[in-house]
Amino acid sequence: MIDRKLLISLSIVLLLTFYDLNRSYINQNSIKKNLSSTDNDYSSNQHEDISSIPPPKMKMQMAPIIKFRYCHSCGYQNLFKQFSELVHKNYPNIAVMGENYPPSPLKALFARILSIIKILLLICLLFGQNPFPFLNISTPKIYLWALQNKMYACLMIFFLLNSFESYLTSTGAFEISIDDVPLWSKIETGRLPSSNEFIQMLETFSAKIGSNNHVHLNI
Repeated sequence: MIDRKLLISLSIVLLLTFYDLNRSYINQNSIKKNLSSTDNDYSSNQHEDISSIPPPKMKMQMAPIIKFRYCHSCGYQNLFKQFSELVHKNYPNIAVMGENYPPSPLKALFARILSIIKILLLICLLFGQNPFPFLNISTPKIYLWALQNKMYACLMIFFLLNSFESYLTSTGAFEISIDDVPLWSKIETGRLPSSNEFIQMLETFSAKIGSNNHVHLNI
């Protein structure tokens, strides 16, 4: 018969793992929805503009693209959505793109290694396995304690290593550019831009290319 404590520990770990995977899926799905909505809004605006004017005699220039590269795990999705709405309201001819600002390859590698170690430790604890004798290493006292307190040990390992993973993958970035021309960098400034600052950036960009009718204001 399965030990009751083992069953409880296994259930908790499975629930936490499901929560972890579900959180990652929700973050990725949220970005896809934001990108899809911005693309749909931009396409509808383009369709309305094209249907209301006669065919151009000259080849039209590509509309500018504003790109947001930000840290998903820092909770900047709402700010991205807010700025996207400002762009569509005031500058409907500007396309909006958003993507994750990835951590450095070394930090991403360490985060992946920690994730693997976390899973292996949880499996070993749940099934009462001691891998240290196979490695010709004396078993640490803390691991012996973990074997005797599986539920608490699994919770500690899950949350502790998760916090380290989040630290490694969190870049704190919120970078804004138009046609690959940098407008704002949180990495360089150390802070997020306000709505007024963001509008001012767009107005400055619009003024620089206004003579070419590259951006049409709609304020």
